[in-house]
Amino acid sequence: MSEDETTSLSIDTQTLGTMHAADIADLFEHTTPTEHALIMSILDAEKRAELLVYLDARERRDLLGLRSPAQIAELVGELESDDAADVIGELEEQTQIRVLAAIESEDPNEAQEVRALMDYPADTAGGLMQAEIASITFGATASEALEALRASQDDADSMHFIFVTDQQGRFIGVVRMARLALAHPNSPIAEIFEPKFVDVQAHVDQEEVAQLFAKYDIITLAVVDKNEQLLGRIMVDDVLEVWAQEADEDAFRMVGSDADELQYQHNPFRLAFIRLPWLLINLVGSAATGWMLYLFQGTLIDHIVLITFVPVITAMAGNVGAQSAMIMIRNYAAGRDQERSVWRHLGRESITGIFIGGPCGILLGVGATLWHGSWHVGLIVAISLFLVMTVSAIIGSLAPSIFRRLGIDPAIAAGPFVTTANDLIGIAIYMLVAATVLSSL
Repeated sequence: MSEDETTSLSIDTQTLGTMHAADIADLFEHTTPTEHALIMSILDAEKRAELLVYLDARERRDLLGLRSPAQIAELVGELESDDAADVIGELEEQTQIRVLAAIESEDPNEAQEVRALMDYPADTAGGLMQAEIASITFGATASEALEALRASQDDADSMHFIFVTDQQGRFIGVVRMARLALAHPNSPIAEIFEPKFVDVQAHVDQEEVAQLFAKYDIITLAVVDKNEQLLGRIMVDDVLEVWAQEADEDAFRMVGSDADELQYQHNPFRLAFIRLPWLLINLVGSAATGWMLYLFQGTLIDHIVLITFVPVITAMAGNVGAQSAMIMIRNYAAGRDQERSVWRHLGRESITGIFIGGPCGILLGVGATLWHGSWHVGLIVAISLFLVMTVSAIIGSLAPSIFRRLGIDPAIAAGPFVTTANDLIGIAIYMLVAATVLSSL
């Protein structure tokens, strides 16, 4: 280690042991790979393992790429089972096999737990859950519950409940730590346990899991199989990550991209590949808008002033549609996706479209009349804008529901695809209204 390297991290060397792993991960973004090795050598085993969880995928991959399977196994052995499964799951297949073999040689039960968790898709309840739980049967006593807790002492600091099962291992309730601490050692669990009010099956999507946490304001959720056998637990900190992931996905998809951008942000070619398909859709849609104007060239040539309002029509169509789509997407994200709610929202947005389309249409119509001195131009743009804004509000409400039924993320409904569709419909309405009004003069 050079003197310069030691000097550059002299302050951190003194404080790294007291820093949170998330802050150390931030430090990685501003230091070199050589300094990364220095940081890792300073940290204790537990803090090194915890750091892995907070590093981004690229930094974690680079860091683990310098270590042998045995060294990786030693690191992930300090992690909770869900984090260990996530870290190992990012490795190449052959490395995964070697790391799991190294873990198994030290702790067969831990290796079995990690393998079981890796079998679940990452975006399901099973992929989020931890295998570390303390559980007792309904017929036990408070002292036996304490013994179960002592047996899980390595994970006791993150346990808020002891889970209670029946004789067949089915989850039936919990015992809070406070009640257990105050109970007489011989008190039956039946006197201090609370019957379950919610659990989740392992195959359920992570977004639905997050909605359960928000709905019931809980910090721990039991995970069960189809027979209600207790499998593990999900902690609220993992759900916070889910909310962040879902927000990232929605934000990227609403601009025609993908959350994979975060993983490949240092690869311009990959970023271009991710963005290009949606931009091509937008390109085709824009070209179709031009083609539609070409179809109505006769109307436009005779009344060229109409073309000055095309940008207004398309902009208002896109904006109104995006607003309505966003409200519906927010309903889905909050779990309010019942059919009755969808139709109620559709009706509300239709009326809203009428109320905002009317004033906007009148305002633009009056402006067009004063500008061009032609009442029929004002009438065309007034009627067109009113209809376009009303129809766009309806499309914006319907599109997320349609995408959801097709198994596509509704967030796409607020992106370039639907915006382009609204542009096309807006131009079609504008030209049809113009042709109708002008033919009646």
